[in-house]
Order: sequence, then C-alpha cells, then structure tokens
Amino acid sequence: MPDRANSKAAPEQRAPLEERLDSWKEIAAYLGRGVRTVQRWEREEGLPVHRLAHDKRGTIYAHREELAAWWESRRVTLASQPISGAAATPVARDPERVTRTTALTSWPALSSDSRLIAYVSDAGQDGETPQILIQQIGGAALRLTNSECQYSHLSFAPGDTRLVFTASDDSGPSVYEVLTLGGEPRLLQRGISIGRISPDGLWFAGVPQDAVGIRIAARGGADFRTLGASMVNVGCLAWSPDSRSVIVHARHGPALEGDLWVVPIDGGSPINTGVVQRFRESGMMFVLPTGVAWVKDSLVFSAAGGQGINLYRQRISEATFQPVSAPERLTTGSETAWLPTAAAGRLAYFSGRADGNLWSVALDATSGVASGPQRRMTRGTLPLGYLTLTRDCRTLAYFSFRLGTGDVFLKDLQTGSEKPLAHGPDGAKGYPAISPQGNLLALGMRMPDAGRALRPIFIVDLRDWTWASLGDDCGGRPREWVDERVLIIERFARLNSIAIIDTETREQFALLQSSERSVSNPRLSPDRRWIAFDASRPGMQASVFVAPFQPQAIAESAWIDVDHSASHPFWSADGRLLYYTQIGTNPSVRSAVRARHFAPPSGLAPGPSIEVYRSTEMLMPAYLPGTAPIATPDQIILILGDFRGDVWIMDLDP
Repeated sequence: MPDRANSKAAPEQRAPLEERLDSWKEIAAYLGRGVRTVQRWEREEGLPVHRLAHDKRGTIYAHREELAAWWESRRVTLASQPISGAAATPVARDPERVTRTTALTSWPALSSDSRLIAYVSDAGQDGETPQILIQQIGGAALRLTNSECQYSHLSFAPGDTRLVFTASDDSGPSVYEVLTLGGEPRLLQRGISIGRISPDGLWFAGVPQDAVGIRIAARGGADFRTLGASMVNVGCLAWSPDSRSVIVHARHGPALEGDLWVVPIDGGSPINTGVVQRFRESGMMFVLPTGVAWVKDSLVFSAAGGQGINLYRQRISEATFQPVSAPERLTTGSETAWLPTAAAGRLAYFSGRADGNLWSVALDATSGVASGPQRRMTRGTLPLGYLTLTRDCRTLAYFSFRLGTGDVFLKDLQTGSEKPLAHGPDGAKGYPAISPQGNLLALGMRMPDAGRALRPIFIVDLRDWTWASLGDDCGGRPREWVDERVLIIERFARLNSIAIIDTETREQFALLQSSERSVSNPRLSPDRRWIAFDASRPGMQASVFVAPFQPQAIAESAWIDVDHSASHPFWSADGRLLYYTQIGTNPSVRSAVRARHFAPPSGLAPGPSIEVYRSTEMLMPAYLPGTAPIATPDQIILILGDFRGDVWIMDLDP
C-alpha cells in the first residue's frame, strides 16, 4: 500500500510508547503528517520537541509519550470549544445560477477545475424520470443517461473524463461510470449505494447496500476490504483532499448517535468529528446526511436553524479532525440549500424553496377520492411532520420547526385555531402522538449521552398540563396510541422496528420486526383491528404492508403485501380505504396518493389500487421522516411544498 495511506488516527494507536524520535522526519512519520506541518505545530501549537544544545545546530528529538499526551490534550481542548456563532452572518458572496429550469434537480458534481457541472434533473418536465445532465458553467446541458433508473451520488473521476454515479432499480443500487462526452455507462460495482474514486485516482471506496461499513479496494481491483465494520446507517461518503481518509455520516453502533466520522483507509480507528453533535447541542438540526464536501481543512454540509436550511462550513483540525472554530454560514435567504460539492475554490449546490406547509384537499364522501383545489393550512418552513389526530378528528397535533427551535402544535380543525404546546419538559419538543380521546400527548426527545442516542418519551396530560417521563431511554419515538394507555413507538437500530409500550407499567415489547427489513410509518385502522406500515430491505424501495393487529409480536408471515414501491400508509376515517403514497421517478418526493379498498372485519379487498390524489406542482417531502398524510371524514391533510429549484455556484473565499 502506498505511503500516502498513512492513518490520521491518534498517534498512541500507531506505535508502542518506546524510544525517542531523533529527527523531524521520524516525528512527522509518527504523527502521520509532513515535516513542515509538525514544524509549524512546534512553532504555533506547542508540540513538545527538544534540542541538543551541545550538538550541531538543528539537532532535535521528541519522546513518543509526550507527543501522545500533546495530541490528546489538543483533542480534548478542541472538542470542548462551544458552537457559539453558528448562525453568524456569512461573508458576502455572489452566487451564480447555473441551471434555469426550476426543476426537480439534485446531486450536483463539479469537475476538478470547476468548469463542468453534472447533476440529476427532470429538466422541468413533470412526470419525466430525472436523468444525468452535464454542462459547462454557462453552457447548454448534454444528457448522459436515458433509462428509468434512479440516479444519485454523482462525482467526477480524477482527470474529469468520466463521471461516477449510482443507479438504482428493482434489483438494488450499483455504481457506474460514463464518459463526460457521452457514451454507454459501464458497471463498476454491484450492490454499492455510494461510490467514490480518491483524488489521487488510486482507490475506490463504496458504501454497501446494507449501509454497514465502508468497502475499499485499489482502483480497478477486485480485492475489497472493509473499513469501520461497526458503523451502521452509513449515509454519505467523501474523500479527504490528501486521499488518506474518507468521511461518512454514520452511527458507530446501533445504539449510538449519528455523526460525521473520519475513517483512515490504512485501517486506523475511525475518528468522530463531533460536528453533528455540536450542532444538535446548539438547537440546530443536521439535514439530510447525504451530501458533505471536504474542502482543504473544512467540511461543508446543510443544517436547519432559525435562518432556515443553509449551507455551513466547519473548519476541523488537521491533527485531530475536531472542530476548531464556530461554523460559518455560507448561504442566506429562505430557500433550502443542500447537496454541496466543491472544487478549485468554488462550491456548487442545489437551492430550492423551503416553504413546506400543511395543505388539505377535500374528499368525495362516496368514493374517498380527492376533489377540489388544495387549501393551505399553515405558513412556515420545513422541517414539518408527525401528523396525529384524535378519534373525533377534531384536534390535530404536529411538529414544526417554523419557530426556529422545534415545537409541537395543537390545531383545532373546526375553528382553525392553533397554538404551540407550552407545557412539558424544557427544550425542543417533537414526535407527537395524541391519544384517541385527546386526553394525553406523547412527546419524544433526543438526549445525547456520550455519543449514545437516548430517546426518552414524555406524556403530557392535556386536561391539567401535568407531565411525566416514561424513562430516560425508551429506545424510540412515539407514533400512535392504541388506547388511552398503550402507545406504539418506532425503535431504532440497524433495522428499525415497531414496539408497544404500556405507559402505566412502562413495559414494552416488539410488535413488528424483521431480520432483513426495516419497518417504519405504522398506522392503526380506526377500529384497531389492523396495522399498516412500510418495510424495506437496505438499499431497496419500500413496500406497504398490512397485518392483523394484536398486542403481541406479529409474525412476518402474517404481513399482507399491499403494494410495491410505496410507503407512508394511512387510513380513511371509516377504515374502508387504505391510502399510501406511490414512489415515483424521484424517491425523495411524492406526487401521488393511491388506495386499496378494505373490508374492515376481514381485511384487504380484491382488486387493483385506485388513484386518489395527484399533484404536479406541490410535492410531499418523503426524504424527511414522519411526513405521512392523515385523513378525516372530509379531507386529506398533507405536507406539501414546491421542492423544485436549480443549481447555484459560488466562490468559497471571495
């Protein structure tokens, strides 16, 4: 393996603490850096280096244990620095609009000289499958693909003559490359959801379909090895500029909180940057961990705060990969900015509107099909979700970030009045579930503890506003009440599962779980005889299922397949229709609601599905959790927004 693959893990993990190091070269090799870097560390950061006064000028030495102690002290100091100033006004920049179709556009990629940009777009043609397009900045676009696959995770290979991308279909994801001048795509690796070639062109790194660990091999080689085998839910991948490490968003174990981790390619221990945790502690949300750019000594990513969803740059220490200053906000305005890509001092990203709100559409009383125009119910911004209704369909509870911190709102559907919940534990509140009679409201919170994702659940009595905790860590989030005592929760691990918790005894047990599929979005039928949910294998599209509900574990053999390429089920108020959203050409958003007829006592009725609602302008943000619609006797309430936009580019340091 070439020398450039030296690890950036802590030095005490590299070599035994013995003997001294007798030259700048030995010190640099021990720390995994260049000679100039360690000489600068001695001048500016107190690296413990000694000189022999009686010997010739320039003779130096250092003790391994002193270097290790210095390294650890720097790590602790940097990790403890606060995130104050995270929302500081950004340096004035002049972004340039690259595309002008106001389309469903995503996954921009910049060439190394920032003259070419590739992206996935439907080119403003509603209903068309988004394809990969490439263009010179300021030039016309050339289409590189023409199939029904779902394209994502674009990047230029070194030399800029080829474009690497992921294509997903019914068989799962695979990584391909195509000439930037056009041609037939060539398969690189099957079963890989994200693939990246290192800047030096020597390595291929990929995230496997099950999102566990990172696979790496010499470029063009077949001998893959696994890095970070304990990492799960790996959601993004980017190379360090020196090709020695990759950075991923992942959880270092099923019980731990997700963060950005640096993984040395020589097999050194992964290093937690702590960047995401610092943002959470400041009251912000790390958004869509699918696009992170590593630019020199900085990471660029999206986060949501009081100013909306913007791009931020976080500088990290070259030695420890810990944050070294407050993050800098790079974008302004009310539009969503995400999926950054950088090269040659320039940053490209997707920018689209972020005014996701609650909307309703009337239902025909006989057919259960939507009729009439859409009606706006709220005004605000994303994130928004977790809709939950009382049995009489009068009170709606939901989560919204529009006040900047994350709140639960209670809305009277008869009068239209609403107010944020002012009671309960301190801090941002989310994941509401209101009980059938409207007496109780369950809330979920995320309480970090040494990297673990503690998820306590709180119950607020809406009659007298008293509240209590069900425990410091219930392992999941509230989703729906069975009655005024029993609560359904969604539990988180490598594969999500659904459980039941008794709010009086605090006992819980698994309800829906699988060794192969992740289960989410549970919804009970109005008569509580059935439960609908979606389930998916890692890297594959979800399917909607239904099963007879019972307050005990439901065997996977009892699951009834409702429809493939579908998710987010919900019921009509009388239980005679099972609605769900259809996965279309872009899996991040939904434009259609379909339904299957249901005979409440006996189950799913024979016959095809019917189309209930379709929108070509306003879309459902399926990339956010908890965005399933909900139905009353006379309307469907949906989370909708205009998520079309364009690619923009700016100078990182104007």
